[in-house]
Amino acid sequence: MYKRQDYGRFYVLITDLIIMSFNFTVLTLFSSLSSHISLTYGLSIESLKWAASAFTIGIFFAFLIGHSKYFEYEPKLGVLVAGLAVSIPQFLIPFIGNFIAITALRIVQGLAMAAIPVFSYQAGTVFPRHRTLAIGIIVSGIFIGGFLGSTLGPELALHIGWKLTFIVFGLVTLILTLIYVTLIPDKYLPPKRVAEEEAIEFSVWREKFTVIWGFTFFPGLWIVFTLAPLIHFISESMYEVSGTLSSTILESSYIVWSYIPGVALALLKHSRLNARTLFRSVAITQAVLYILSMIGALAILLIHNPMTFLALLTILAAVQGTGPTFWSVQTIAYPKHIAHRAGYALGVISNSAALVGPIATLLISSLGPTNIWLLIIALNIAGVIITLIGMKTRLPVEKLSSGAFSTSS
Repeated sequence: MYKRQDYGRFYVLITDLIIMSFNFTVLTLFSSLSSHISLTYGLSIESLKWAASAFTIGIFFAFLIGHSKYFEYEPKLGVLVAGLAVSIPQFLIPFIGNFIAITALRIVQGLAMAAIPVFSYQAGTVFPRHRTLAIGIIVSGIFIGGFLGSTLGPELALHIGWKLTFIVFGLVTLILTLIYVTLIPDKYLPPKRVAEEEAIEFSVWREKFTVIWGFTFFPGLWIVFTLAPLIHFISESMYEVSGTLSSTILESSYIVWSYIPGVALALLKHSRLNARTLFRSVAITQAVLYILSMIGALAILLIHNPMTFLALLTILAAVQGTGPTFWSVQTIAYPKHIAHRAGYALGVISNSAALVGPIATLLISSLGPTNIWLLIIALNIAGVIITLIGMKTRLPVEKLSSGAFSTSS
């Protein structure tokens, strides 16, 4: 049986998962209801595709603004900004038919990711023995939300219309956000920055590890952002397979791979190790995930069989497991009082892929589907190399005196 205090951390985990799921349900609605929006406003489906993907720009800025003193003094602000950025544009889009305005609102919705460093900090501190699994459960909300938005959204729109569907989901997301900010106990939040800490200023940006580890997730994000808009095109042009079926298999596999690294590390009982060996086990797991994804992409490129292609998508999706491994390092490598700040710094670097990935891939894809797979293979190889370099880099927590600072593990 669990102790009473254990229920509090499960409450945090479930709440984080629900908020993440609804945030991304809302983000997905735009794509899944684009045909309705097109008919209402007379905008082309092609232009709406660009508007739909514009939220990836906002993801980068979510981490950029998160790395500010305002967020450090009030950790709840990250979750509040994420919820407001998702819900308010959701109320406005049904009443604005201008393409530029809609695109701008989609960029704002990308700020949904501002909550990730807070959630990953919580997972790492309330579940120190299973931090990677806890983070994986929370991150899986991205794909659970994607599934709900692409299935429940269109069904609801048939009964109440797309505009009211937008408003309903926006309202639910806003209510969940306000409940979280009001009720979440401070003991489960990152510590607020205080004046005494400013006297012993520690810049995460000056750390070599921050830069290197931040880039270990850059290839993984690029791959995910690449496959999201192009999986339909690849499936139907190369293998004559339903794009919807391929997308469903890929998204479902992403959910499963969000859990696998955490389960594997839990079975290895890695939580009993010190910071260095704990980090090493996480980094090795991340490198293996990149290798598996590379094998999946290489096999897809070489084997031109529709059924094999669908099966190999489940291996290719291993790249999603790098998300939980990447974010679990936040509370391993950094002292507790700056782990929250480090999360935003790592997010800025890794999510710069959101700025260049989709555009670069669209340009490369114009040369043919084969080039997409070559790019994905190259990105996986880069992920392995950068992760191995990061594994040999000295951790920030190792540089600091144990008398002055403590790890969050």
